[in-house]
Amino acid sequence: MFVSKRKKIYRYGLLAFLALDLVVLGILAWSRLQREIPDKIWTYVGREELLTNSSLIKYSKKEEKAVEALHINQTSDKTTVVLEGVGTYEVKARLFGVLPVKDIQVQAIEPIEVAPSGEPVGIYVETKGLLVLSTTSVEGQDGLIHEPATNIVMTGDYILKVEGISVKTIQEFNQAVQKRKGEKIALHIRRGKQTLDVAVHSVLAKDGSNKLGIWVREDTQGIGTMTYITKNGKFGALGHGITDADTGTLMDLRGGELYETKILDIIKGQKGAPGELEGYINMVAKECIGKIDKNTSLGIFGTIFEPDKQQRKYYEVGLRQDIKTGKAWIYSNMEGTPQKYEIQIEKINRTSKDNKGMVIRVTDTRLLKLTGGIVQGMSGSPILQDDKIIGAVTHVFVEEPTKGYAVFMENMLDT
Repeated sequence: MFVSKRKKIYRYGLLAFLALDLVVLGILAWSRLQREIPDKIWTYVGREELLTNSSLIKYSKKEEKAVEALHINQTSDKTTVVLEGVGTYEVKARLFGVLPVKDIQVQAIEPIEVAPSGEPVGIYVETKGLLVLSTTSVEGQDGLIHEPATNIVMTGDYILKVEGISVKTIQEFNQAVQKRKGEKIALHIRRGKQTLDVAVHSVLAKDGSNKLGIWVREDTQGIGTMTYITKNGKFGALGHGITDADTGTLMDLRGGELYETKILDIIKGQKGAPGELEGYINMVAKECIGKIDKNTSLGIFGTIFEPDKQQRKYYEVGLRQDIKTGKAWIYSNMEGTPQKYEIQIEKINRTSKDNKGMVIRVTDTRLLKLTGGIVQGMSGSPILQDDKIIGAVTHVFVEEPTKGYAVFMENMLDT
């Protein structure tokens, strides 16, 4: 009797343990599907697009308006979708056709064509306000060490006004500070998405100047690669944002320009030491080829002044579901004119919303001889596959410079 009771307890415990295992496995499977199924899919009107190869997921239309325009075709091994008209539609994904996994936004658009550039460009940008790099100590005329701005102004803040007056340059900032010797000075700053009013007690330094103990930056410049130009003269470049070298934050810009640039040297990359393009930017009006309107984590964007200056070949944009692992090409100017260099696409994260949707490896012997792989300044070089433009180079792996990340072209176009 006692043994039988113990057996029952053991069985119940085993069943409970198995049930818990099933619940955990179910949660893990559901979480994995959440990650693997995209929130949004672009598709071209009238084309059949693959939603999934899984037979576990069933899809259904969420809205009545989708009944005529949206066609979902499900077989034992895959699900495809066709949209007959431009528009955005909601599709529900359910595990085994029962358990909700997520709602997917399917956006049908007409085919997009852009011209890959691959040209190096000089980039000059001005910040929207003065970017705070750091605060520092000041030795005053009293012989003491002061830290007037510490814990009041933070690295990454933008100073917009001094005593109610807008400041756009370091010179304007210094002039405003010198007017109030040893007094409290009101600063209007932006921190993230908030604007704040703070006061910093200035210090009369030993050299007679008035100081707040704040290091600031008003502009930056560098070399990158233009990715594409549209038929109406818009451009995208870099594939990633312009970040401040000292703070690591995405720079908030009030404007910027693109300039013709001349590459003077290529420093080859090696393990632990990424290479770079060294060039000369002649920042004069006649060399300015465009203006920068926007700086985002997916690239910089703006307008080209003379888009028809040279003949361009336009390629259809390949959507993320079109991309395959295997052979592709970087289109980049490393030898005087843009040329194709062979690469391998090794991994694809089709749900990526950032600038690291693909892992690529340089296999072209010419490019490896020239650069050692991916170097700084190549960011933005367009990637071609199956006669479509599918993305752009964004990052190099420091410890393996033949490899790096790339962004989906549709992500750049969707900013």
